[in-house]
Amino acid sequence: QRQRGRSRLRALVRFLLILGFVVWIVHSLLVQHYKKQRALVDRLVDRVDNRDAGLRGAVPRRSALPGDESRLEVDFSDNTHDDDNYGNEQELGSTLRSLEPPEPSSVELRDVTVREELPRVSRRNEANRGDVWIPRDWGTRERGKNAEADAECFPGDRDADSGDRVVIPIEPLYRKVGSGCNKRETIPGLCDVLNVLLPGDGIERAVMLVFGGEKYQDTIALALAAADKTGARAVLFVASDDDAAATAAKENVPYIQPDCDGPCGRPEYVAAAAILSVGSDVLLVGRGVELRGPNPLINIPGLRGADVEGLTYREGMFGDVVGMSDPAMGWSAYSQSMAVPNILSSILLLRATGESIRLAVWLGEHRDDVDADVALTDELLMPAHDARQRSGATFRLLPPKCFRHHKSGAAVVEAAEGFPVKSWHGDEKSMFSFGNRAEDPNKILSSETFDAARSVVLRDGPIGAEDDDGNCAAVVMRDRVGPEPRALRYIAAPDGDFPVNCDSDLSQLCKIVGRVAVKRQVLAAVSNSNILYMLGLFLDGVAAANITNTIVVALDQKTADWCKERGAPYYHRELKSLTGATDNHATSGLKFRVLHEFLSVGVSVLLSDVDVVWMRNPFGGSRLVVPTIESDPDRVHVDAPAIYGDSDVEGMTDGWDDVSAYGFAYAGAGGTPMRRLAARNSGLFYLAATKESLRMVSRLAERMATERNTWDQTAYNEEQVWMWTSEAPTAGNRRSVPAGVSQRVMNYACFQNTKYLFRYMRYDPELYDGASGRSLRPISVHVNYHPEKPQRMVTLIEQYLKGERDAISKWNWGEGMAFAKPCLARPKKF
Repeated sequence: QRQRGRSRLRALVRFLLILGFVVWIVHSLLVQHYKKQRALVDRLVDRVDNRDAGLRGAVPRRSALPGDESRLEVDFSDNTHDDDNYGNEQELGSTLRSLEPPEPSSVELRDVTVREELPRVSRRNEANRGDVWIPRDWGTRERGKNAEADAECFPGDRDADSGDRVVIPIEPLYRKVGSGCNKRETIPGLCDVLNVLLPGDGIERAVMLVFGGEKYQDTIALALAAADKTGARAVLFVASDDDAAATAAKENVPYIQPDCDGPCGRPEYVAAAAILSVGSDVLLVGRGVELRGPNPLINIPGLRGADVEGLTYREGMFGDVVGMSDPAMGWSAYSQSMAVPNILSSILLLRATGESIRLAVWLGEHRDDVDADVALTDELLMPAHDARQRSGATFRLLPPKCFRHHKSGAAVVEAAEGFPVKSWHGDEKSMFSFGNRAEDPNKILSSETFDAARSVVLRDGPIGAEDDDGNCAAVVMRDRVGPEPRALRYIAAPDGDFPVNCDSDLSQLCKIVGRVAVKRQVLAAVSNSNILYMLGLFLDGVAAANITNTIVVALDQKTADWCKERGAPYYHRELKSLTGATDNHATSGLKFRVLHEFLSVGVSVLLSDVDVVWMRNPFGGSRLVVPTIESDPDRVHVDAPAIYGDSDVEGMTDGWDDVSAYGFAYAGAGGTPMRRLAARNSGLFYLAATKESLRMVSRLAERMATERNTWDQTAYNEEQVWMWTSEAPTAGNRRSVPAGVSQRVMNYACFQNTKYLFRYMRYDPELYDGASGRSLRPISVHVNYHPEKPQRMVTLIEQYLKGERDAISKWNWGEGMAFAKPCLARPKKF
């Protein structure tokens, strides 16, 4: 019995100890909760009290929490700005939540009024739209000598190097008295905070957003260093949650807390979009960046022809032509690809333009499985394709004296270390087996991934008999993803006269274009009398596809006479190459001079070499179904347009699958993380008649006239891919400022090259069955990979335009005919 009593006593003691421990935990949690509540209410009360007290000298009121002698009631009913009293309403952030979204505003830009629909970042609810806060004395705090230290980053006028490129900034609404800015802001109180951070008499050029890091305490310390060490005033820490915001406020660090539909994908871009939308530039500074001393916000360049400026992983590397060798292809064993180093996401200057806003909104809302450097590089430098759009934002490099990559001795800012490259093939160990720690450039030749392109052409169902031969039309607008592309800047106003600039030199071209063009578009082929046989085959395809808006550019009288006899519209233009040669390669280099004339009169051009067989109308239209259907011999098939028309340049690719055509990760020299893609073919591309396209062909025409050993296709790709430096006008040819064209790559299953057709598509059971006669019908096939150009063109015409079943099977996928050389085993099955 005594033993039983002792056991009960021990049990009671254990119970009391456990109970005490539980009570202690609950008490601790409540204390922490009350502290947070006290801090939150203190901030709310301070802001409300400051509405009447102004920015200086306000005495904060204490809030009432449990244990205080009185309770405070705050009235949030008046949550609008009164225009008449706006000058007296100066808030450091705002907790006033409007239930209505901001109305879009009409912003005056130079002499053009543009209706700006601000891309909205989704929110959890309209009553909680983020927060922004700065200490009351932030605008008047003492700043060190570095605050106005000029690091002499620019050898001349920092704003003079725009090269006449047009970038249209959004008006700085935060500097205007009135409710216009408050209607536009997406975070309440942002306009008032920007008024303090960027006063009208200030010299800082942007708002610095400090972000990133696994521990937000370290990032807050970086924000403090930005203010204390460099003397920068316009500094905001990007808080990803309430705890980070509360810690920043406790440390007296200004913060901005964006609000998304759930966790933000990349909160720094959401915050940037909000600031850009009211007219202020943004300098993103990530965790790990080294601030050297001088104030970055006075040493960044002014607006100079680009929407975005930044740094790359390796200084002095602006782009690279990467050759590939595929001996199995025989005559075309050598091919080219283009590579550019990744842009570093840790230091980025975003201009207040529509393109930058759309870019920031997209990057802020969407987070996929790629790192921030790759996501940024793809959006700025890689082309659009299929449903995937790009914003069209232009990019150039920051001045290298003051802004440089990690541990490089910059005068103002050194970027954080970039993300390491992740291979497209998943074999990280084999990436650096090639010389100089670079990846083997031929590794990509083993890639066989076709899902993206195939899904587009099979969107209406499987390939079947009769005219169920795939869909190559542009993806409809509602199914496209990505930031909205920038509006194209046409040479001829869409609602104005056409053609334009029809002076004495271009009068003949205007007559032809005015007669032939459909919707201000033409298909143009440049030819001389050396290739009349292939020109005839080209026109046979054009006729079968019913492309009525076709013009042949005749480079000599014999070709002009030939076109006249055949009844083909032509433009007679006598031109000679730099070397005087008249072969197909030399003729190809003359196309840019011809394109300059076409674009100048306002007509958009689909430029085609004559070794292309056309099977559908890329502009949309009707054609007879081939092979003829017995029960319905007059059946007509109507194709929707395949040209997207959302970019300055849309080009066919030499790539053969999704990876090679649309871009992939590549380790360049020294292991430099790069983005790489197969070259776009200069024998088939569409140019919208825009100012940017005209600038590009002007540069290319000059290069072809002066650079004896430059291949026109290499130059064509360089002009689209290589970066714009601050040291010289451009990388590559070092001449005038690059065009800044927006880019799109065509679907390789619709605008085919013959490597894809003969080596891959005809072995794909979803797209081709020679025995039954089922086949995807592409828009065109460019015989660019094989030396038997006219012979293979004849075979393509026999199969796709005349109905001969499986005629293409006679050809080997490398060189020659199938019976003349055994076909090598393909690397893997579909």
